[in-house]
Order: sequence, then structure tokens, then C-alpha cells
Amino acid sequence: MNRPSLYAAFGDKHALYIKALEQYWAFADAAMHEALKDTELTLSQALMRFYEGQLSIYFSGDGQPRGCFAIGTATTEAVADSEIREDLSERLSRLDADLETRLQVAINAGELKSDADPAALAVLASSLLHSISIRARAGKSRAELTELARNAVNVICG
Repeated sequence: MNRPSLYAAFGDKHALYIKALEQYWAFADAAMHEALKDTELTLSQALMRFYEGQLSIYFSGDGQPRGCFAIGTATTEAVADSEIREDLSERLSRLDADLETRLQVAINAGELKSDADPAALAVLASSLLHSISIRARAGKSRAELTELARNAVNVICG
């Protein structure tokens, strides 16, 4: 598409960026929810599937790893753009809530100690995902990042 066609379809660069970010969120969310909603998996299996799904996205480019589009761009744009900042904040909160729900299922099933703090563990699990994205962009291999995820899952699962 040439520039006039892009602007006719999306309005301006900001609208195009917002649309691209929405598409990315939808794609990434689908992989996350698939892993976290499967209660047939143990917590450890679900978390590894969660991280592996995102790693598949981060390493899906031709050549260098892409990392996470949202973490790589929206965090920068959020400083000056309230719409992006609000969307990013809402999406991060939703991710934390989804992880917290899955962790509570594990507590109820006896996979985690009954006094485990699912909200704190959810933020830890979410933060790891952001770190994995940044490390992918910094050149860490998929194998190194899978091992990082595995080690963190072992810590989270006790």
C-alpha cells in the first residue's frame, strides 16, 4: 500500500499503530489464554506452555528475534500518549489477573501451598515474560530463554 492508501484505510500513523497494536494483542492473548485456561495441565505445564507460546511469537521473524511488539514499542510510546498508556496498563493488569486466576486454581488443587500469594506470584510470572521479551531482543537464544522460563517456573511452583 502506498501512503495515501494507508491513510485512507487507517486515518493517520497513530491510528495505524493502534490498529497494529490491537492485532498484536489479539494474537498474543489467544496463545496466553490457551495455555492458562487448560486446567488439565499442571501449573508447571501451563506456565511453560504460556512462555513457550510467547517465545514462538518472539522468534517468529526471519532472522533476528522480534521480542514483544507491545513491550518493545508501547512502553516507549506510553510516556507521551495517554491512549497507549491506558491500553498498556489495562493489558498488563489483565495479564496479571489471568495469571492470578490460574495460580488460584493451582492453590485450590493443592499444587501450591495454601498460603501462597497468587497476586504476587502473578506479577512475578508476568514480569518474567517482559524480561524474556527484552532479552530476546538483546540477542539471547531461544534455548537460553526457555531455560530461564523453566527455572522461574520451578521457583513459582515451589
